[in-house]
Amino acid sequence: MFYRIIKRIEDIIFSISILIIFSPILVLSSIISLFLHGWPIFYSSKRMVGTNNEITIYKFRTMVKDATSVKYELEDKYMKDGYLDIPIDSEVYTTFGRLLERTQIVEIPQVIPVLFGKMSFVGNRPLPQKNIEIMKNKYPHKWHLRFDSPMGITGISQVVGKFEINSDQRLELESLYSKVYQEGNILKADAYIFFSTIILLLLQDSSAYRSYESAEKVLRSCLKV
Repeated sequence: MFYRIIKRIEDIIFSISILIIFSPILVLSSIISLFLHGWPIFYSSKRMVGTNNEITIYKFRTMVKDATSVKYELEDKYMKDGYLDIPIDSEVYTTFGRLLERTQIVEIPQVIPVLFGKMSFVGNRPLPQKNIEIMKNKYPHKWHLRFDSPMGITGISQVVGKFEINSDQRLELESLYSKVYQEGNILKADAYIFFSTIILLLLQDSSAYRSYESAEKVLRSCLKV
């Protein structure tokens, strides 16, 4: 319980700090996005942050306006057992959108639900209801385990690499993270994920991803408290 309280305090402090420090970047990004690719600037999506809890999240729009149309067949190409991961070189991304994705500026608007306790900075990524239904069918006995912790802006799957692991491994890591949140030292796990995320942002290279084995080892070490 102590670790979880500190985690929440950190979320409040970090979210306020980021909104203040990055407000000029948010304004500038909005202006550039509007000038280059038009309205809307933001993309909204309903995401599950619990087994029966859904919120609306906002991100900068980084894709073409008709990205969800059938002509791009995104779900047919990239949906895997409830996880939809679209590679950055996909044609649906705009030029400026790719920059926002690589720098993760795209995620800054999600700081607002973090501030109000709907999400956390670190945690398993929230997914749309449609994805969860697919996951339920694939993993009927363990899909819900990833929801035993707050959803986050960055998580264990992101630092291992969504394209470097299969769906089974991804759910295993996310479930293990939730177990750490419930029973272990979540601050240690979050620190590992946070600094791994920073390294990825700085290096912008796939070699910076953590291996599945090393990530699992770290998470299991966080249970030994």
